[in-house]
Amino acid sequence: MLCVVFQSQRSWIDDTFCKRECIKFIPACGDIHRCTGIGTVCQVCQNLIRYECCCGRRVGEHTWLETGPFMSHWPVPQAVQEERWSVECHTQASATDAYGTIDFQDSADRNCHAKYVRVAVDTKAEALLQLMLREWQMERPKLLLTVHGGAENFPLPLKVRQAFSKGLITAAQSTGAWIFTDGINTGVSLYVGEAVKAYGTNGRRKRNAVGVTPWGVIDNHGDLIGRDVSVVLRPYQPLRSPLSKTVCLNSLHSHFLLVDDGTLGKHACQLGLRRKLERHIQLQKIHPRVNQGVPVVCVVVEGGPDIVSMVLDYVSSVPPVPVFVFEGSGRSADLLAFLHKQTAMDRCANYLYIYKTQITIFDSESEDQQEADCAILMATLKGTKSSPAEQLGTALAWDRADVANKHIQVYGQYWQVGSLEQAMLDALIMDRVGFVKLLIDNGMSMNRFLTVSRLEELYNTQQGPTDNFLHHLVEDVKQNHIPKGYRVSLIDVGQVIEYLIGGAYRSTYTRKHFRAYYNHLHAHCMVSDHGRISACTLHPPQSPNNSPSCKPVFHTAQPYKRKVCERSGTRTNRSGTTSKLGDSSLVVFNFNDLFVWAVLQRRQQMALFLWQHGEEAMVRATVACKLYRAMAHEAKQSNMDDTTVEQLKTYSLDFGQLAVDVLDNAFRQNERMAMKLLTSEMEAWSHFTCLQMAVSSRLRPFVSHSCTQMLLTDLWTGRLNMRKNSWFKIILSILMPPAILLLDFKSQADMSHVPQSQEALQFIWDTGRPEARTSDPEADTVIPVTTPCLFWTRRLYEFYNTPVVKFMFHTMSYLAFLMLFSYTVLVKMEDRPSTQEWLVIVYIVSTAVEKIREVFMSEPRKPSQKLKVWFGEYWNVSDFLAILLFLVGLALRWHSGSYRTAGRITYCLDIIFWYVRMLDLLAVNQHAGHYLTMITKMTSNMFYIVVMMAIVLLSFGVSRKAILSPDEAPSWSLLRDVVNQPYWMMFGEGYPDEIDGEPLVPFPCAPGAFLHPFLQAVYLFFQYLIMVNVLLALLNNVYFKMKSTSKKLWMYNRYRYIMTYQEKPWLPPPLVSLSHVTLCVTAIYRKHRGLSEKERDSCRLKLYLGREELKRLHEFEDRCVIAYFHKKKQDVLCSQIHRIRATAERAEEMGVVIGEVSERVHFIQDSLQVLDSQLGQLQVLSALAVDTLTLLSASDSLQQKEAHLGHCRPIAHSHHHSPNSCTLPHIDITPCHTPKAYHSTPPSLLWGLTSLSHRPPLEWHPGTWGDGGREGWGAGETKEEEEVQSIMVHHGAMEKNNLMRLAHTIPFTPGSIMAGEEVSVYSLEEVEAAGAESSIISWSPRGLSAVLQPLSSEGCLDGALRRAMRVLCTWAEGDILSVGCVYVVKAFQPKVIRTWQRVFHSDTPLQLCLREIQQQRAAQKLMHVFNQVKPENVPLSPRFLDVSLLHCHSDGKWLTIERNMLGDFRKYNNNTGEEITPCCGMEETLLAFSHWTYQYSCRELLVLDIQGVGSELTDPSVIRADDKSLTGDMVFGPANLGDTAIQNFVLKHTCNSCCKNLGLSGKRKELFRPPLS
Repeated sequence: MLCVVFQSQRSWIDDTFCKRECIKFIPACGDIHRCTGIGTVCQVCQNLIRYECCCGRRVGEHTWLETGPFMSHWPVPQAVQEERWSVECHTQASATDAYGTIDFQDSADRNCHAKYVRVAVDTKAEALLQLMLREWQMERPKLLLTVHGGAENFPLPLKVRQAFSKGLITAAQSTGAWIFTDGINTGVSLYVGEAVKAYGTNGRRKRNAVGVTPWGVIDNHGDLIGRDVSVVLRPYQPLRSPLSKTVCLNSLHSHFLLVDDGTLGKHACQLGLRRKLERHIQLQKIHPRVNQGVPVVCVVVEGGPDIVSMVLDYVSSVPPVPVFVFEGSGRSADLLAFLHKQTAMDRCANYLYIYKTQITIFDSESEDQQEADCAILMATLKGTKSSPAEQLGTALAWDRADVANKHIQVYGQYWQVGSLEQAMLDALIMDRVGFVKLLIDNGMSMNRFLTVSRLEELYNTQQGPTDNFLHHLVEDVKQNHIPKGYRVSLIDVGQVIEYLIGGAYRSTYTRKHFRAYYNHLHAHCMVSDHGRISACTLHPPQSPNNSPSCKPVFHTAQPYKRKVCERSGTRTNRSGTTSKLGDSSLVVFNFNDLFVWAVLQRRQQMALFLWQHGEEAMVRATVACKLYRAMAHEAKQSNMDDTTVEQLKTYSLDFGQLAVDVLDNAFRQNERMAMKLLTSEMEAWSHFTCLQMAVSSRLRPFVSHSCTQMLLTDLWTGRLNMRKNSWFKIILSILMPPAILLLDFKSQADMSHVPQSQEALQFIWDTGRPEARTSDPEADTVIPVTTPCLFWTRRLYEFYNTPVVKFMFHTMSYLAFLMLFSYTVLVKMEDRPSTQEWLVIVYIVSTAVEKIREVFMSEPRKPSQKLKVWFGEYWNVSDFLAILLFLVGLALRWHSGSYRTAGRITYCLDIIFWYVRMLDLLAVNQHAGHYLTMITKMTSNMFYIVVMMAIVLLSFGVSRKAILSPDEAPSWSLLRDVVNQPYWMMFGEGYPDEIDGEPLVPFPCAPGAFLHPFLQAVYLFFQYLIMVNVLLALLNNVYFKMKSTSKKLWMYNRYRYIMTYQEKPWLPPPLVSLSHVTLCVTAIYRKHRGLSEKERDSCRLKLYLGREELKRLHEFEDRCVIAYFHKKKQDVLCSQIHRIRATAERAEEMGVVIGEVSERVHFIQDSLQVLDSQLGQLQVLSALAVDTLTLLSASDSLQQKEAHLGHCRPIAHSHHHSPNSCTLPHIDITPCHTPKAYHSTPPSLLWGLTSLSHRPPLEWHPGTWGDGGREGWGAGETKEEEEVQSIMVHHGAMEKNNLMRLAHTIPFTPGSIMAGEEVSVYSLEEVEAAGAESSIISWSPRGLSAVLQPLSSEGCLDGALRRAMRVLCTWAEGDILSVGCVYVVKAFQPKVIRTWQRVFHSDTPLQLCLREIQQQRAAQKLMHVFNQVKPENVPLSPRFLDVSLLHCHSDGKWLTIERNMLGDFRKYNNNTGEEITPCCGMEETLLAFSHWTYQYSCRELLVLDIQGVGSELTDPSVIRADDKSLTGDMVFGPANLGDTAIQNFVLKHTCNSCCKNLGLSGKRKELFRPPLS
């Protein structure tokens, strides 16, 4: 089948699309050879192969040369100068040979695939759109973004690039737009690809980036030739030749239209086809429900001169195409932005001013500029020049409510009549939650908007995730198949709602007054349609003559006004006239109807939004929970996919949690108002209460909430005000009725939140006043009634109508009945019933009558529904079977003989049901109810295991019986024999006498009996060891699973127990018959008086409130909902995910800012480098000028001196000395003169200085330039020394400047700021051992490095045994130490080390440090236990500091290190047992800690020498009685004084209040007995 589909696609593409090939060679150069030969080709013509045709190909590359060139293809000499190459005349069309899926091989980081097709330049736009929608299965575009700009690579500023990338992709993804580009891997198309990669999705169908590329400019396009429409991928690898004029395809585009005009290497051939396709897409509808076409917007980034003409073509077309220009991108974009601004200031440029509104300039550098995606969409709406209603429809199709809110739905906007209502209908059908909210916030009234026709249109819509599920529900309700195209009516919807909710629920759509109104409206519409009058159409005729474009006219309903109900049943309006059933004011729709529609259509987000509007939020949440739960059950029964079922269950849980959260919020604000919300009657929801709906929805968390349980407790106890010994008082009052007058009762105010029946409201209640006040449920006023004589009757009535009293009364009667029934079945049955049996008969018959009353008094209207609801309860089924079995036994016992025996046996079996009924009575108890819930769950879960065990039992039992008894005669006893012994084998009975097939009773051995032992062994192994253990494991799992939830389940079932006894008559069987007579008389009386249906049903347990009180209750509920959402919003804002998201956004913004700063820094650095080089050149030139001037000055002085000497003596030789001579031997240099230093040095000389700087430094002395220097010069220095000295002479101030500028160019690397000494730190690591409460402490295997710098060297921190010094941590490896923190390093005194060297011969400091650390760790562990066991009245929690081992690398010493403590350092006791007098709680706690360690360790350990700052302690001494001092067995430090310290502590310690709180007082005087050595 798949192959057939692919073949059809291939044939359609081959038949529709073509390619173009050049068929005539026209040289591109002007000098053309004129061949006069006929039939042959001359040598010159053959050399033309190296020339190119106007199509860009050579002669040999033309396809017609494959069959040999013929003269008709060669240009005629006379016509060649006049003929110009064109696509129409010189190319030939043939079926396309390149389409399929590209697999880009150059994308290593992601799999990039794209659909492509090679099409001719003259292809029809309709065929291209059909290809994209049908073959490529692209989603219909709601916006077309055509991107134009530079084709060559160009730099784009960072801010412009980010605004372009994010804005383009966000606008495309949020609106479902297509993006058209050139599709090449250079220029603006490259930036589009990078934007798709950065902000787009991986799915090809989500990207919708279409590249319209010329076929002739694609690099290595030969790889794309092939006809592949299946899953076969076409690998594509561009050659990337630097000398080639071709370009590569961008791998991040999803689709490619490769336009072929027969040329090779020619650009811009695709623009015509691209513009034609854009115009055709512009004519398509943006959405089936919106009449506007697909908007097209041109996005301009950079570009050459052709972009300006293209922009003018776009804005001047009909309809015009708006243009969006990114300012700052360069070239044409900046030119357009400049002209646009100039046009705004100067209107002289009339040509551009005409199209100014169609051009939008986006400046990413502007601070008040909006987001780029919003700017693009607003430019699209503004450039189309459409009306506000059309713009709203376009934004609705885009699902961009933010754009509509900011720029369309503005104050003062004019709207046509009905435009907003149509927009609301479209928003609901298209599931646009944001637009529904926007229209509601702007004053859209649901009472005026919703009509019957619109509701039915909403229910019959095909938008959203319906999957015809509503039609399946309608079929289940109607129990027949509905035809395709069936239009669901509101009556059908009402039946579906009743079917899903079940019970006694009645939908508004199925009531009599709505049916009459619906039929009347339907008949009116049919008459109007027959008379060709425009009216509301409920069911449009299905005739083919009806045009689908005819727009129905909706009849808007008026707001509903309540009418005064009279006994006659008529309704009157304000004028007194009787209104007909067809009046639209009788039926009003509100948010509840829309909410139910959203739930039935499974539009969860819409349902959640509509739930927030309107009243009765809590009950609506429970209704949604019930509907979703029932829909999930129906979906599962209909074998729908599991995803749908799980989705519906998730929706149900969401609304259930909403109901619980609102109830919890209301309960926290006002308990009584929250309880009223639970039991107040909801007229809009079939007069149900919220609690009833929650129980029907099986919303256990709601029913088990504290608010619900408090209400149930008040219902259970009624007006009885008893806290202690309630059961005793109730039983005593039942046995002695006068005791009722001594009981306490609650007041009317205490019972204001508890629902009362109408019968109870007729009585008067007051505690001590003769005047009582009672409220009418239908009125707002309170009527005073004076009835002082009924006070004691009221007490009796309230007592006997309390559910707990009814329960006790019925339980006592039931126990008496069980005793009589047991006596009846245990004694001999006589011919005539005894007195006891008559009492049993009367009890059971009266119970049967009571069950019948329960069925007929239940809430459902139809008898079938009544029976269905009644039999839905397990105990009702049990009672029915018990009563039916008893009646059968009673009928049999009246006969004699075997019938009477059968009747007695029936009695014996029937009493089992009555005893089991006792479990239901026990379920009322809180403790027994948990176990009954567990047993019920275990019984239901073990069913399948028991079935599998029965299968194994039967398989063994049948084979065993057949082997051991081959000659058995047919009888019913075979069934018993098959099951009997295998069943008892499961419980350990092995029947060893029959294992070998040889029973004690001798009879012939059966053939095959040797198989019986083997079969029995396999059976027992599988049944006893596997199945029984699996069953036990299952029950064990159910027990532990139900142990945590059984209490909630009991709370949920508690509602049923209370409601059962709330509705029961207070007299138990058999006295209940009196109550039945009373009920019959009351019902006849009410019917005779003609009371309304509501008054007849008012005996149900509901809270009837007046209008004002109901209004206050709804306002309270609205406040709770608002507070809940406010709290939820605050929780979201404070959540970690929100913080991470906000931090990521800020980091992204900071990254953008840092990138901009980095670019500016680089620009400034480049500018400074250019400036510095120019300044350096100027300095060099100025220095050379100074040197030249100096030499000229020296030359002039020399000439003057020679002239002066010439007058004194004759000149022997006449030599002309150059001014820039290197040596002047006749110049006398005195010691006071220094050599002239040149101000510049040639670069080659500087390189020499650089090389000399690596040599050993020369020693310079001030006397070098004295006489000795002159002698040195006279002595004749070598030439090399003269050069060196001349170099040193020339090294002057300018060279220093050059070297300084050179040093500034070298990056500065800061040196290490770490000061101090490197050390290694070892810490103790605690690892959990095998036991749950044990651990192993070991040293870390590797020390971590750190650098410590001493802070002080004074001895103020030294002690008797150790020296201490504060150090600063300047560097640390890992987190072993905190950098910048101060620590204290401690080392043992030299005298201590010398003393202990006799014990520890090597590494004495290390051994002492290890024991000191171990000592502090032991004290730390004891303090941890002390803080856990101390009483609550000791709030302080001291602790010892952590100590680590330190090794100094420089001298190899071992020390200890701990954190420095700041504050007043105090010592509370010492290691000799002396202690301070405590003056505060901290001191008492620390001294008591020493006492506690002594008692806790059984007088083996004692922690002394407690000292520190506040609650932070250090340097303790752990005294151990048996610690061997000055031996290698010492466990703790050298401060351990052993038995002496313990004796001193016992004698000197004084117990304080903390010791008393710890229970240590009195234990100190116990004599210390040192351990025996």
